[in-house]
Amino acid sequence: MARWLVGTSGYVYRDWRTRFYPRALPVRAWLPYYAASFDTVELNSPFYRLPRAATFRAWAAA
Repeated sequence: MARWLVGTSGYVYRDWRTRFYPRALPVRAWLPYYAASFDTVELNSPFYRLPRAATFRAWAAA
């Protein structure tokens, strides 16, 4: 049987605060919170420029 992965295009949208993210949750904690609900996320920033290695490490750690 096929496995479906569901996600969104990005995860840092200020208007998601209180609609999806708890009001008190700091922005730096949004990716781990998002990952608890969704299987995947599209990050389009690497299309425009290669992020620093530290950015990739932070994404992987989340």
